[in-house]
Amino acid sequence: MVKAKSSDLTYLMELALLVGILLMMNIAGLAVIPLPGQNASIMTVPVAVGAMILGPLAGGILGGVMGCISFYTAVKTGFSTLFLAGYTGGTVVLLSVINCFIPRILMGVCVGWIFRGVHKLDKGKTVSYYIGGVAAPLLNTLFYMSVLVVIFLNAPTLQALLSEDLMAAFQDNVLLFVALYVGPQALMEAIVGCVVSGSVCKALRVVLKQ
Repeated sequence: MVKAKSSDLTYLMELALLVGILLMMNIAGLAVIPLPGQNASIMTVPVAVGAMILGPLAGGILGGVMGCISFYTAVKTGFSTLFLAGYTGGTVVLLSVINCFIPRILMGVCVGWIFRGVHKLDKGKTVSYYIGGVAAPLLNTLFYMSVLVVIFLNAPTLQALLSEDLMAAFQDNVLLFVALYVGPQALMEAIVGCVVSGSVCKALRVVLKQ
């Protein structure tokens, strides 16, 4: 019983530490790494590390914290993107909550389960950390952009500005548009996330002898 309580306390302390790292990264402006022509976000790193070390639940909680940071940023900018899209009133807040939280929580949970599945097959117990590390930024981009596309495909402003033919063309080529829009940045974030998250998590596993 004492051992179980000690394990729970360690879990909570490690989770709290990762939450603190996420918050400090945002406060100190360390959420991105400047790269030639782009900025690669590394906010997914603590989420990936938590999901791999502590499990899918911790990944979901850390993803939720990342969502809180994103929502706070949206509040500071006055939900400008959604207002620009033609949404008003409580719809803006609701859509912002959905767009900020659901993709990040799903990302954290999925990374945890992906890592667990791959780790069982990883005889060297090394490759799985880098797979988990690259999964976080890729899934974050995939989920976030999927929700954003759904929001903008139904945006009142877009519907009013584009003719039926242009709207149909946009809908038919939306995947190409997203790939061109976020492709280079997503690739950079995937590389950075793979190297940083995988290396940090592997080192922590060795130190913690897990």
